[in-house]
Amino acid sequence: MTADTLVRTIAAAIILAASLSAAPAVARGQDLRCDPGDAEVRGLNFTGNRTFTQAELANVIVTTPSSWARRYLNLPFSTRRCLDPAEFGNDRLRLILYYRRRGFPAVTVDTALRPSGAGGVTAGFRIHEGEPVILRSLVVTGLDSVRNPREVTGNLPIRMGQRFDRTKIDAAIDVITRRLRNEGYPAVRARTSFVLDTAARVAYDSLVIEPGALTRLGGVHINVTPAPNKRQHVSDPVVRRVIGLDSGAVFREQAIIDAQRSLYQTDAYTHVSIALDSARGFRVGADSVAPLDITLAENTLHAARIGGGYGTLDCFRANGELDDYNFLKGARHLTLQGRVSKIGIGKPLDFAPGVCSSAQKDPYSTRLNYYLGATLRQPIFFGLRSVPTVTAYTSRVSEYNAYVRTTSIGGIASVEYQRWARTPITFGYTVDFGRTEAQPALFCAVFNLCAREDRDRVQQNQRLAVVSALVLHDASNNILAPTTGSIARLEVRIASPVFLSDAALQFNTLLGEASRYLPVGGGNVLALHARGGAVFGAGFKKNTGFVPPQERMYAGGPNSVRGFAQNELGAATYLAQRYDTVRVERGNGSTDTYFRVADTVSRARRFVAVGGNTLAVGNIELRLRSPVLPDVLQFAVFADAGDVWNRGGASTFGGFHIKVTPGIQVAALTPVGPARIVVGYNPYRRPLGPIYYENTAAQGGALPCVSPRNTLPVTTDSTGALVQSEGRCEASFHPAASTSFGSRLTFGLAIGQAF
Repeated sequence: MTADTLVRTIAAAIILAASLSAAPAVARGQDLRCDPGDAEVRGLNFTGNRTFTQAELANVIVTTPSSWARRYLNLPFSTRRCLDPAEFGNDRLRLILYYRRRGFPAVTVDTALRPSGAGGVTAGFRIHEGEPVILRSLVVTGLDSVRNPREVTGNLPIRMGQRFDRTKIDAAIDVITRRLRNEGYPAVRARTSFVLDTAARVAYDSLVIEPGALTRLGGVHINVTPAPNKRQHVSDPVVRRVIGLDSGAVFREQAIIDAQRSLYQTDAYTHVSIALDSARGFRVGADSVAPLDITLAENTLHAARIGGGYGTLDCFRANGELDDYNFLKGARHLTLQGRVSKIGIGKPLDFAPGVCSSAQKDPYSTRLNYYLGATLRQPIFFGLRSVPTVTAYTSRVSEYNAYVRTTSIGGIASVEYQRWARTPITFGYTVDFGRTEAQPALFCAVFNLCAREDRDRVQQNQRLAVVSALVLHDASNNILAPTTGSIARLEVRIASPVFLSDAALQFNTLLGEASRYLPVGGGNVLALHARGGAVFGAGFKKNTGFVPPQERMYAGGPNSVRGFAQNELGAATYLAQRYDTVRVERGNGSTDTYFRVADTVSRARRFVAVGGNTLAVGNIELRLRSPVLPDVLQFAVFADAGDVWNRGGASTFGGFHIKVTPGIQVAALTPVGPARIVVGYNPYRRPLGPIYYENTAAQGGALPCVSPRNTLPVTTDSTGALVQSEGRCEASFHPAASTSFGSRLTFGLAIGQAF
C-alpha cells in the first residue's frame, strides 16, 4: 500500500465514521431494549426540516437507532435498540411541541415505518414546518426604579423582527434576572405575557420585571465546623479578608460566587456556603439590609502524598508532596514538592537499563532528572480577586534528544487574575541561574557555534529572566475529556536585560492554540486543534540570534504530530558513526583533504532534535465510543499536520513544508484521564541535514563536519593536529527512506487527551 493510498483511506474512514456516528443518546428513563419479536431500529430520518438539523431533532425524541457498529459492522456486543410503538407515537407530539415553542404554530408531523433488513425498520418523520411567527414587539416593564435600565436590557438573546422563539424569551428573562442580581436585587422576579395572532403570524410580548428592594449586606456571620477531633484553625478575621465582603456593600451575586471560590481555593475547606439571611433582614428607607451567613467545614490542614509511574521517555518516576493549608495562620498554602525521573537508567539509580530502551536513545537520560521546590500561594493580593504564587526551586530537566537544563537556584512569582470565571489571566516572572547543555551538533548547526570554546561559553551558568502573560479561556464541559465546547490559550514571553536577564539571553515568544469539541451523536466527538507560535529577537526583530534551546519550539510525539517521535518534526542534524578521509587533487598539483561520509551511508548514529523559531500544527480527531465496554474504552482516528522551521538568515534545513500523518489510537478511560496507545503513520523520509562526527573529550571534543559533499578542507596546525576550516556544514546527508509499512509506524504512550 502506498503512502498516498493510506492517507486517502484513513481520511475516508474519518469522514465515514463521523457520518455513521450521528445517532443520539437514548433519552433517560426510556426503555428501548429488545424483546423477542421486537423490530430493531436500523435507521432514523427526518424530511421537510429546514430550520433545525437532523441531529437537533434526533435529540428531541426517544426513538433511537442501534449503534453504527451494529448497523454497519454487525460487531458482537454492540448496542441493539428496538422500536417502542407507544414512544414512537409520543415522539410525534414531542416534535410538534418543540416546533411550536420555537415559533411554528402551524407545524404538522407525520410518522412512517419502512422495513430495513430482516426484522428491522427505519423510523421516519415527515415535517411540514409552516410559516414562522414574527415577534413584532418586545416591551420590558418594571425597571423604573433600577439604575442603568439600558444596561440591564441590552443585547438580549431575542429582539423585535426575529422568530417568536419562546425558549429565547425564557433565556432573555434569565439574562435580565441575573444582571439585576448582580446590581443588588436578589429577590427579583420576572414573567412573560404575550399575544399571538396566528392568522397574521405575528406576536407581541411583554416582560414584566419585579426587581424588589435594593439590598445591601448587613452583618457577616461565620459558622465554622472544624475537622473531626480538631479545633478551628483559620480565624474569622482571616476568613473576612479572603472573602472581601463588607457590611453596607450592595449585594452582588457574582461577588458571592467569587468569595466562595476564593475560600475553596485555599484548600482549607471541604464545604463552603454563603447566602443572604433574608428572614433576619430589615429596611432602611427604600433599601433592604440582610445579613450574610457563611457556613464552613474545615479540611485537615496538613497532607502528604507520594506517587510513582512509568513513561516511555521518563522510565520510572516518583514524586512526593507535603502541604500546609494554613501556613503562618493566614490561610496560605505552602507546598513542598519533589520529583525524580529516569529511575532505572539514570545514575546513580541505573539498575534497569534494559527496561527503558526508548529513553536510552537520549544522551541526557544517563543521569536522573529531579525537581525540588517550595511553593507559597497567597489567598488574596491587595484585595484583588487573584491568587499570588511564589516558588523557589532547583532542578534538572531534559528534553528528549534536544537539551538538558540544570537550574542551581530559580524562582517564579505569578499572579492569577480571576475577573472572569472561565478566563483566568496569569502574569509571571521567572528568574533562574543555571545552564543549558545540548548536543554540540545543535549549537553548531543552529547557532553557528562550532568551536568548543564558543559552545562552552554559552553552556556556562547564566541568569535567565522571563516576564510572561498567559490567557486561558476554557469553555469546555470537562477538564479531563471534553466532549463539547472549546479551549483557547495565548502566551507571551519576554526575556530582556530590563528584567535582569543576561544580555546574551534576549528573546520574545508568542504562542497560541485553540481546541474545539463537537458532539456528533452516540457519545462520539469530533475534536479540532490548532497551535502556532514564533520566537523573535530582542524588540521582536525578525532574526532571533541565540535563543536558549529550552525556549525554542518543538513538535512531534503523542500530543502533537503523532506520526513523528517526540520532538522529531522539522529540521534535522545527525551524528555519524564514522567518516572517511577524502583527498582531492587540485589542478596545480596540490591536494585538499576533507572529512566525509560516503553517499552510500544511509544511517546515522544519532538524530539530534533541532526545533525551530516558528511552529504550526493542526489536528483533527474523531473520538469513537467503543461498542465493547463503552464506559472504559475509546477509539479514535486522526490526521495531524504541521511543521517546525527557522525563519531568517541562511538555513541548512530547507523551508516550511507541511507534513500530514494519519493514525489511530486506543484509550482506556481512567480517573486521571485517558491512557492512550497511539499509532501514527509517517510516509516521509527524514529531511536533509548536516552530519557531524563527535570526538570524545580525550580526542579534544572536536565536532568536524562530515557531510557527503562537505567542502570545508582540513589542514594541519603547528602541533600537527588536523583542523577543519570554518564555515557552514552542508545539509547534504539524507538517511535512507523506510520502505516497509511497519517501519513507517510510530508508536506512542501517553496519559490524557492529546488536546
